[in-house]
Amino acid sequence: MPTPRENHELAQCFACGSANPHGLMLRFVTEPGTAVAQTRCRGSWVSWRGIIHGGILAAMMDEAMGYAVATRGWTALTARLTVDLHLPVAPGQRHTIRAWVERWRRRLARTAAELRTPDGTVVARASAHVLLVQELPPPALHP
Repeated sequence: MPTPRENHELAQCFACGSANPHGLMLRFVTEPGTAVAQTRCRGSWVSWRGIIHGGILAAMMDEAMGYAVATRGWTALTARLTVDLHLPVAPGQRHTIRAWVERWRRRLARTAAELRTPDGTVVARASAHVLLVQELPPPALHP
């Protein structure tokens, strides 16, 4: 069975790939069931004037939750993602992303994540229900 690392397109991954010049280039530090990364939001991630796109923040937390699951030897496929954006985020700001596994149930897990400022203020929270897989399903092909 492939490991999570073998299932992940690490170099080109939008969220954590080191060879993707358009990506977020997140670097995670992990412990069993948790993942943490530091980030500085870039100006190219802006949506509304001066505010980082909420989808970028969601992608950061989604990736962190996947890394938290991978620490237990599983690949996580997000089935449901819920994101709460509490405060606007401006380019140049630094944040810590922290994710953890809340609950395991056979081939399903519930995960959570937070995005915090250096002083600890929560700017966004996310939760996800993920499918735990060893082998990735083939992508759907459309003509």
